[in-house]
Amino acid sequence: MHLHSVASSFPDNSFTQQECLQAMQNADFWPMLKGRSRMLLEKVLSGDSGIEKRHFALDNLNQAWQRDAQQLSESYEREAPKLAAQAVKKAIKKSGHQPHEIDALFLCSCTGYLCPGVSSHVAEQLNLRADVFHQDMTGLGCGAAVPLMRAANGVIADNPDAIVVTVAVEICSAAFFIEDDFGVLISTCLFGDGAAAAVWSSQGGSWRVTDFLSTHLPEEREKIRFTNAKGKLRNQLHRSVPALAGKAVGELYQKRNTQQGEPDSWITHGGGRDVIDQLESVLPVDALPITRDVMNNYGNMSSPSVLVALEQFLESDEQGNHIWMTAFGAGFSAHACQLYRI
Repeated sequence: MHLHSVASSFPDNSFTQQECLQAMQNADFWPMLKGRSRMLLEKVLSGDSGIEKRHFALDNLNQAWQRDAQQLSESYEREAPKLAAQAVKKAIKKSGHQPHEIDALFLCSCTGYLCPGVSSHVAEQLNLRADVFHQDMTGLGCGAAVPLMRAANGVIADNPDAIVVTVAVEICSAAFFIEDDFGVLISTCLFGDGAAAAVWSSQGGSWRVTDFLSTHLPEEREKIRFTNAKGKLRNQLHRSVPALAGKAVGELYQKRNTQQGEPDSWITHGGGRDVIDQLESVLPVDALPITRDVMNNYGNMSSPSVLVALEQFLESDEQGNHIWMTAFGAGFSAHACQLYRI
């Protein structure tokens, strides 16, 4: 499967970590939090979290915590298709194709639920053909973009003339929840909204993707997952997740196909500052500057993050010819693939 283009899209409004802290301190829930919880939020949002700002599909930060379950669901249904369609439109234009040429649309998201899926709304907004194949993937959290590519690869293998789009979109602001829990509070400090799309086919393009790998550790499921709380999504996040991510990614890297030599570039999902520290300790790199740059400017966008990092790499002055790419998240699951310059 060959890559033609990658493009990302973000809500217009962005907020610094300090602005997020000030909004929380002025929110109704602030006096009801335990002192320890308030201290944690102040420490993370005013300290060196590795995040400068995040984009939210919100007019103001007060909306992030005032909406009930129904309003959060409505926000996801309104914002996810719009943001995904923007990314897909940009990716199609960059690839040199036209919307009517698209044969399949794969979409991953975990921060809301629609039936029919978000892909149906995206196809309508972009006026794609009625016979376009749609596939929505959910349940893989932050790691979903890579297995989504693997699914697209299967369709292209069966349909060599197909032009396929994959898109990851998350409205994390529609999944904010506040309570006196470490993981829940950290989540409100990390996640941001975004979307990223890629165009693929069996020929052309500038990169070939192959060598997909996955690992699933259901015994670690409770360490990172969404639960339901009063009809809202509640992110369950354990303190051990950075170490768990590092271990899983390290094992995937050791299992990689080495027949075409060693990679000269690494593209990873970020997760958070401590997660990136772990990745840098298990991969043969001095640093992961693009991963850190994405985290700094957008926070953890969940599934779009790794594609945003790939886009930045492709638009940079990097001269690499062999990329090892990985993303990980709920499950616990981790996924990887390799890209080779054509």
